[in-house]
Amino acid sequence: MSGVEERLRRYSVSGPPRALREQIMRGGERPHRPTMGEWLPAFATAALIVLFYVLGAGLRADVEKRIATPDDLKQVEQWGVPGNEVMP
Repeated sequence: MSGVEERLRRYSVSGPPRALREQIMRGGERPHRPTMGEWLPAFATAALIVLFYVLGAGLRADVEKRIATPDDLKQVEQWGVPGNEVMP
């Protein structure tokens, strides 16, 4: 073996340290059950999404009501534009 290979072997990683490996293996023995505190941000986000959707629906209905064409307006074809008469 050359000197370079021997020096590289000293610096190569052979795995995690024993203490870290044992800690990881102990953590996998029992499953983690999420608590309510961990789910709270997700519930708050969902509540905000629903709130903004409801508020947006009200605004969309208001805008639609303001820009809707009233029923008493005639269609463009019925305005009697010259050259747009109906032939008998």
